[in-house]
Amino acid sequence: MRSADKRGRERAPQRTREDERSLKAEGRTRRDLLRLAGATALVAACGPFAGPPRGLRALKVGHLARQLGNLVPLYDEVGPRHGVRFEVSLFPDGAALLAALSTGDILLAAPTKVQLVQAMSRGVDLAMVCGYAGGYVTFVTPKGSSAVPGDWAGLGRRVGRTGATLVRIGVPTASLQYVSLLERLKANGIDAEKDVDIVNVPFNEHVNALAAGQIEMAAALSLFAAQGLLQDKVTLFEHAKSTALGHFDVGFITTRKLVRERPEDVQDIVSAHYDAMRQIADDPAHGLAREVRYSELPEAVVRKSYEFLTFDHRVDVAAVRSTERVMRDLRLHTADLSSKVDEYVELSFLAKAAGKPVADVASW
Repeated sequence: MRSADKRGRERAPQRTREDERSLKAEGRTRRDLLRLAGATALVAACGPFAGPPRGLRALKVGHLARQLGNLVPLYDEVGPRHGVRFEVSLFPDGAALLAALSTGDILLAAPTKVQLVQAMSRGVDLAMVCGYAGGYVTFVTPKGSSAVPGDWAGLGRRVGRTGATLVRIGVPTASLQYVSLLERLKANGIDAEKDVDIVNVPFNEHVNALAAGQIEMAAALSLFAAQGLLQDKVTLFEHAKSTALGHFDVGFITTRKLVRERPEDVQDIVSAHYDAMRQIADDPAHGLAREVRYSELPEAVVRKSYEFLTFDHRVDVAAVRSTERVMRDLRLHTADLSSKVDEYVELSFLAKAAGKPVADVASW
């Protein structure tokens, strides 16, 4: 019950020491809760559950699993500069990759020039917009083979001898290396159907197949050639960089439909890849380190494979034209597709990103 003062007014109850301690504790609790609420809000705004920064467009790109390891880790750096957040989908093979591109599930991929020409032949809607690399074709023989490196004529003399067994060569059918092998054989007067036995052997089985004597030569991917050389199981017969197909091998492609309907997205995609390619070309040491971390391959293997490769943002259109001509001469397609090359190579976006004329980004 409240007491009254001399004027009859009610007096507020006197606070005890325990009341004071309770109020101070309550004040501290409120301050702690406010600080906690502020910290929670900060985490919600800046933490991993906040989602992508506002203004970044999510664009899907596709690559083969464990490939392009010097480039993919750069996406988080180069994408936001151009308002893009790249979402990467990985595929087991080139066929699945191109199928996803043609259906619009991804907006960019990095196939070979042979796959680009094959798309021309089939009427698939594609356009190469930026370069990546060349030097992927290597021919290797087993360690201790009698074959003299680079001596295709000697190989021809062997197959021309009466009673000689056919030279068995392993290569994945319809690949860049397959087309290069056919070109090398024909250029040296060797009939691919009568004089040699070409068998379909996946790239990752080449070294073991050579060591086991199952094949006498492999048209190998440079990565596996590097592996075999470091293991001292193979001999380099030829690094095919000065053939009729040209040195440029791989570039980034999108669809012509995307070029027509979403040119701003295509420009940002190409500009980001141009930035990444400049870093790769200007700083190969860090590119190699990224490749090792991304691919989880031994550094020595990656380093050796890089001895074969040239990284360049430009697209060597002449190499695409010569590849189409070689494939036509080999009867891998019958129609003359030379007039389609300009339709399937669109370099205006790359030229804008580089600040150069189209002609400057169209040749190596």
